[in-house]
Amino acid sequence: MEVLRSISLYCEAKQIAFLVAGGHAVNAFGISRQTGDLDLIVSREQKSPWLELLEKLKYTCFQNDDRFARFKADTLAAWPIDLMFVDSSTFSKLLNDSILVDYGLVSARTVSAVHLATLKIHALKHYQAHREAKDYGDLLGLLRTGKAQLTNDELRGLCLRYANQALYDRLARDLSGSER
Repeated sequence: MEVLRSISLYCEAKQIAFLVAGGHAVNAFGISRQTGDLDLIVSREQKSPWLELLEKLKYTCFQNDDRFARFKADTLAAWPIDLMFVDSSTFSKLLNDSILVDYGLVSARTVSAVHLATLKIHALKHYQAHREAKDYGDLLGLLRTGKAQLTNDELRGLCLRYANQALYDRLARDLSGSER
């Protein structure tokens, strides 16, 4: 992942932190899933340096709002990049709980399994037909492997806070009989 290496070197020099999320994070927890982009979580307060960096890396922004920015490269061989912006307090918490993962060419901070599960729960609240199967499968995988280390009560609490009772009921049904 040459682009992740370039990002890491730039961020190290500028003292900017980021976290790997999405499909690459799911894979880091031993759940095999194909992914077609690189998802990063960054502090909203550092949005400008990120826009500058991706422009330097010859990426074109095609979505940019308070929560997300999405970029495509000028070459087919490069990963599209999605940035999720969170406030500095949330970012600090995610960073403190993150793990260091070896991605081959570079090691990078990656969201913890419990935070990744929480992100998946939140994504499932905002139903998107093209994402639902991936996000639900990722969440189920994290829960089945025990990587997220959530009790049933904790899972229910997260579902009620970030999604709804129906998601918890569906997960409970699909997890019944599974080792957690």
